[in-house]
Amino acid sequence: MVPNNPIAKRHRTPLPQWLTNRPRDRRGYPITYVTAIRPDGLPDFTEVDGARRLECIRDGLCGLCGDPLRYWRAVIGGPAVIRLRLTLDPPMHVECAIFAATDRSAGCPFLLKTGTARYSKPAVPGTPERPSRMFLATTRSHQLERDVSDVLARCAAFKNVWEIQDGKLIPLQGAISCP
Repeated sequence: MVPNNPIAKRHRTPLPQWLTNRPRDRRGYPITYVTAIRPDGLPDFTEVDGARRLECIRDGLCGLCGDPLRYWRAVIGGPAVIRLRLTLDPPMHVECAIFAATDRSAGCPFLLKTGTARYSKPAVPGTPERPSRMFLATTRSHQLERDVSDVLARCAAFKNVWEIQDGKLIPLQGAISCP
């Protein structure tokens, strides 16, 4: 008999093409390329590997799978990320980002479950830990930008923006209202 608990479901969840080569943790979650690995070898999803984050932003690699980005890429963040087009998190393949934001079995718990811990740095310096609203936006390119304390990704104009609500992407039309 095949177990049907949440961990077994996550291990059986088919991953997008770009994430198929990523290892999974014991709970079945894909271990992203920028996830920090603790000294005991276990992933720490609340921390980011700074060197890999820099590599992704600088070299145009997906922050989730580590493969080279294509022409269209996505970013996920709160209102400040959308308003400023500036993020600490590396851009991702659109397919990887959609999976993280919508797959209830193995997607990103931070995006899918309120109250889930996020790593110590907010997506944009000086913003609250967890925005009340989260968005997924597509852009054609990004550039590495340095501020006084860190490296960020400055995105080109967004083509599409969706609000992430309870594992669904809700398209935003016209002006983006960012509280």
